Amino acid sequence: MLQKIALTVALIAVSSFATWDYFPVLDAGKGTAKANMYYDWDGDWSQMGIGISARYTVAPNVELALMDLGYQFWNEEDCKGCADGGDGLRDLTFGLRYQIVPIFNVFLDANLPIGSDEVTNNEFSLYFGGQFSQKISPIFVLGTEGGFLWGFEHDKYERGLVLEIGAEGDFPIPSTGFTPFVGLKLLYQLTESSSDGHDVGGDGDNDIQVSLGAKYDIDTQMAVDGKLILRSGDDSLGGNATGIAFDFYFNF
Repeated sequence: MLQKIALTVALIAVSSFATWDYFPVLDAGKGTAKANMYYDWDGDWSQMGIGISARYTVAPNVELALMDLGYQFWNEEDCKGCADGGDGLRDLTFGLRYQIVPIFNVFLDANLPIGSDEVTNNEFSLYFGGQFSQKISPIFVLGTEGGFLWGFEHDKYERGLVLEIGAEGDFPIPSTGFTPFVGLKLLYQLTESSSDGHDVGGDGDNDIQVSLGAKYDIDTQMAVDGKLILRSGDDSLGGNATGIAFDFYFNF
């Protein structure tokens, strides 16, 4: 039980450091609101929650976002009525992206540990890096990202520096509003974690995440998507799990 809770806390902390997407920011004065639901499982363990996010381009090439404000319903093994805990408010992420040129962005995300103790590990963290995207053809758009996750000390524990590399390929089907996509994310811990001033290892830990899904544009303002996520690696960076997620988007 404790191992799975530790795995899930790591999974939430790491997966929350996902920028809005890997693609160019919206035009100035435009934004998007998003509502999402997720469900993850591995053997007898599972978790489920909901969240809301919003982004807005406050000036040309400058995007601000509030992401992943939500509630987790449970996080436990052998969920029979899901009464053993793991429920509560999730952390909130503040995001900033600056588009230097149409194909390249830099970003900075800050995880604000406002969540319940049963859900979050109370870590303030920064995630920063760059993104490159390119429309290869009318039916293939590529987005990529590279960044570093820096967790600050909390409860006498400090996570080692984590490298994250991600990519997504979108395959829009002309005149249908339907876009299948595939994503890949690699996590690798570069330095040792420390507890109470002593190194406790963790350098070399890694995790790989593969996602398969599709997005459908209902009209110019609304869209929905769904995806399957497969994770495999060390518990400190997410561990082994399978997940599904659904999103609803509203452009304004």
